[in-house]
Amino acid sequence: MLEQLKTKQMLFLEDDEELSRMMIPIFNVFVKEVFYAQHSAQARDVMQIHAIDLIFTDIHLKNENGLDFVKEVRCHNEEIPIIVLSGYKDEPLLLKAIPLGLTDYLIKPINYTQLTIAFEKCLSKIMKVTHSIIVLSNGFSYDIDQKKLFKEGVSYELKKKELLFMELLSKNKNRLITKEMIQESVWEYEEMSDAALYNFIMRIRNRFGKDFIHMISNLGYRLGES
Repeated sequence: MLEQLKTKQMLFLEDDEELSRMMIPIFNVFVKEVFYAQHSAQARDVMQIHAIDLIFTDIHLKNENGLDFVKEVRCHNEEIPIIVLSGYKDEPLLLKAIPLGLTDYLIKPINYTQLTIAFEKCLSKIMKVTHSIIVLSNGFSYDIDQKKLFKEGVSYELKKKELLFMELLSKNKNRLITKEMIQESVWEYEEMSDAALYNFIMRIRNRFGKDFIHMISNLGYRLGES
């Protein structure tokens, strides 16, 4: 079952470098790639550039509370699995964490069995989300199971890049879609010129309406109103 996590990317927010050097190789057993951040500003940068599927975060960061970062994430993504780590059981913080919809709360040191169970919970949540229909914009919805875009009962056949783009949008519907995210997910790391990206976005807007997606100058793209 956990083999399905091998296509997923995770963010690890932890200010203890020694612990991180020990944990990241273990995380890499479960997921495709681990992006490491030592503080919330770095974590935000990672999430702007990469499509993150799950998050592990320490709760006690230097001059920061990990739950504050979790609150930020939840403002634009209610579904992503989030595992919180702590050096000790903190009842007041646990009570604050309840409304944030955590997938798990782990007390350090973490053994392999606990970690496996946590990843199983993450995958279960990911699978639950991805077996749903995602409302995008301009009256369009995307059926992740059938890999189809539809509007008012009419489905649209998608070419490969269009399909990968809809997958990217469905996972990040409330986020800014950067050029780097498109190159990674749609061009699959192949060379992508500015002209190629511009022409692709224009084809999307011509086919699905100019309000389907909007350009945010010098930053990226964002879905229009649903």
